[in-house]
Amino acid sequence: MDEVASKIPNAVVFRDLFFRFGGRQYAPDLAVVIGKTPPIENIGLVYRVPEDGDAPSAIIEVAVSPKSLGEALSEKAAFYAAMGVKDYLVVEAIPSLPLRLWFCRLAEGEEIRQVREALMESLRVKVWIEGGKLRMADFEGNEILSPKEALERERKKREELEQRVAELERKLQQ
Repeated sequence: MDEVASKIPNAVVFRDLFFRFGGRQYAPDLAVVIGKTPPIENIGLVYRVPEDGDAPSAIIEVAVSPKSLGEALSEKAAFYAAMGVKDYLVVEAIPSLPLRLWFCRLAEGEEIRQVREALMESLRVKVWIEGGKLRMADFEGNEILSPKEALERERKKREELEQRVAELERKLQQ
């Protein structure tokens, strides 16, 4: 998500930071604020909306139990809607069950629903599940890899190049 945010002017990614609004607070797994934010060192453990800055444009919650899924789909969704969040994605990641996505555009008054893919317009990102893994791509179709996947892809490319060089060296020696 840091890669995505780095391409958006004035975007800041927060992880597990409490957002306070209207007397309540929750700490989403990931929030992206696009717009006015204070320096991170001035925030502390709680980001107060609107006192500290703009509401997050996008929030991603990861639900790992039926209880956390219920909370994410009900009270957290209502809280984030009241706060002014645009895109809200819940990744249902309950162990021993297949991954599922729940998504809505809170700012447009949509109800959260299970989806095959989520188009997070505020971040210009498409999210889907493929082969039991969460996948992401920008709106131009460029896949966004996790750091681990990017390293693995680069390692494979290096190995292929090394094999090609070895083949060319063998041909030159013949």
